[in-house]
Amino acid sequence: MLHVSDIIELPLLKTSKVKSGKAVLGNKLVEWVSVIESPVENFVRENEFVLSTGIGCHEDIDILLEFVIDVYDSGASALAIATGRYIFEIPKEIIQFAEERNFILIEIPWEVRFADIIHEVMRELNHIQQHDLKRSNGIHQVLIQMILDGKNLGQISNYVEKELDLTILILNKKGNPVAGSAKQSRVFSIRNQFIKKQKKREASTHPLQSKIRKISDEESNLYHLSIQTNGVHEGEICVLSDINYQLNQQEIHIIEHAMMACALWFTRNSVVTKAEMRLQNDFLLRMIKGENLSEEYKMTKAEQFQCNLNIPYECIIGYPENLESLMEKDFKRNPTNDNGLEKMISYIKEELIFAAEAVKHQMLFAYEGDFIIIFLEVTKESTTDSVNHFLDLIERRLHHLFPSLTFSWGIGKHQEGIGDFSQSFKKAKAALDMGRTQIGIGKRVKFDEMRMNRLLLNLAINEEVQEIIAAPILPLVEYDEKRDMDLINTFKGYNRNSGNVSQTARELNLHRQSLLYRLRKIESLTGLSLVNPDDLFLLDFSIRVWSTGVIKREQIDTNLSNINGL
Repeated sequence: MLHVSDIIELPLLKTSKVKSGKAVLGNKLVEWVSVIESPVENFVRENEFVLSTGIGCHEDIDILLEFVIDVYDSGASALAIATGRYIFEIPKEIIQFAEERNFILIEIPWEVRFADIIHEVMRELNHIQQHDLKRSNGIHQVLIQMILDGKNLGQISNYVEKELDLTILILNKKGNPVAGSAKQSRVFSIRNQFIKKQKKREASTHPLQSKIRKISDEESNLYHLSIQTNGVHEGEICVLSDINYQLNQQEIHIIEHAMMACALWFTRNSVVTKAEMRLQNDFLLRMIKGENLSEEYKMTKAEQFQCNLNIPYECIIGYPENLESLMEKDFKRNPTNDNGLEKMISYIKEELIFAAEAVKHQMLFAYEGDFIIIFLEVTKESTTDSVNHFLDLIERRLHHLFPSLTFSWGIGKHQEGIGDFSQSFKKAKAALDMGRTQIGIGKRVKFDEMRMNRLLLNLAINEEVQEIIAAPILPLVEYDEKRDMDLINTFKGYNRNSGNVSQTARELNLHRQSLLYRLRKIESLTGLSLVNPDDLFLLDFSIRVWSTGVIKREQIDTNLSNINGL
């Protein structure tokens, strides 16, 4: 760094006289040198060493004072006036003004050429810049090597603090501190005030400072730089200094190198984390699917992923109902190759971990397609309320991240014992499917609470049962597809109201005659009488089995063909 004191000590300026600001000669930085005459306007920038002959002042003290004030207000480091031609001596009033403000005024003999001064100052600046550039490149190489060597953010921040001689704080994308020794309370106090007040970024004439936000309070300056990779926000670097401290160009370069190193670290860490998550996900899915894995293999993987397989778990499966529509909107704003759930999975996992810690239960987590698969620890104190409390926490926190997202949940049975992930998963999946088809979306369904549905589910897979229900169901399904009359739901309402036509008409919002027409159509299509108890039972049973969703349309066609063939 070049200071005014360094320029004054140049052999060329031995005959010059410092008229004011002697106490700050060693504190005033010089980044440029220029020759300026009145008017100043906006031709002088901060930390500039200004040379002038005073040609526009014509020995008028008021005009000269106005010129000095303009140079001072521009943030110049010093003003050197050549005396002997247009100004023979700097007036006392001007010196007094400068002295009161610790502004450096220098008298230079007319014989000293400005070109020689500019040459010497630029030579010094170039020498310093070369030295700074060499140091900057060295720091950059060290930081890159630290990333390649697998150093953590704590080691990186320690090195940066040593080079800056300032404390820093590195925050992740959530704004949580992850490294650095800067006093967190001070950093967040200044940072939060800025966020709260929504101040605009301070304008800066420095090309590098344009990326750095300076935020100040009564005691400290906070220099803030966002960490981004491919336009995605990954975190922040906060540099804390005293209120009177001003970053120089060299320090700005160091902070930018630190930002790039942090961006590389976050990128590498994200790749490693995703790879580990995929491996853990594959391992859990293999156990869920009942693959024949050796105990040694399972224990090795459990140790690698820090999973405890020696305790009972209860399976919970979540399905995001409106994920596709949300992703279509998001894709228009931010196209990506990731599917919907994969984009959200890291956020969802963080919320699951938080919820599990809140209920003090261990948890395993996997995902496949659009299904979230959770295994929550079962303890002696576990109840249905424990699972509901866990899901309440998840939904409440996910609502803040994805306000429009709706989840349906299926909860498995936990009496299968330790390590029986496959059975618990199957029951949770069955509960989810039955809940979505028979109760509706956005619900929580527990396998143990679906006894009637489980009975129907077991009957639905029986071939004889499929043949029995094919005859009454197929005509209703075909008619509903062609005429959109919804005869199946009409019968459900009629049966639910114990055959009361008036009450059913009110519930379905139909005219009485329209309802009677539908009921006669049901009888004619199925060949069953709605006043015959046996026929009524058969039709109700057939519709209940069909509503499980286990039997597909093709199976009904096949079974009916078999019956006709007989």
